[in-house]
Amino acid sequence: MKRFILKTQLTFFPCTLCSKKYTKYISVLLFLLVTSCSHNEIFLEYRSFKKSEWERKDVAVYHVDINNTTDLFDVSLEIRNNNNYPFRNIWLFVDFQVPGESVRTDTIGFDLADVYGKWYGKGINQYNFTAPYKTGVRFPRRGIYTCSVRHGMHTNPLTGISDIGLKISKKVNQ
Repeated sequence: MKRFILKTQLTFFPCTLCSKKYTKYISVLLFLLVTSCSHNEIFLEYRSFKKSEWERKDVAVYHVDINNTTDLFDVSLEIRNNNNYPFRNIWLFVDFQVPGESVRTDTIGFDLADVYGKWYGKGINQYNFTAPYKTGVRFPRRGIYTCSVRHGMHTNPLTGISDIGLKISKKVNQ
């Protein structure tokens, strides 16, 4: 009995000359597509906590250089938690300082899970939750803005929180 081996070759282009020509264009198109999907972010920075334990004394501080005083921006906190986080919500103290002005402190709370314990954030074992802090903000002056975040939970250290981030994005619909 003879065995027949069927070989197939998948090609997207009818000839090798065409594939070389179009490969450059497709590469450039993919590069532009990937780099253009930044969601208008002007700042994104994370602070990580060792062993996913956020100590009360560990303050996440961000220094943001703002040059645009005409457009509107959305400011959000990026919270990364894992399944070891024992609560369904989190309370944060956020200090925000405009250059040349006094510090403004906000106490804000977010639900990270529903009443059944299903996490709202994206991920499987590590969940990334975007918590809107301020929307439609116009920065009044140019300069270095300072934002500090610390947790306001009774438990210390706060287990299950691996990172806290600050994201500032240009508002899409102005």
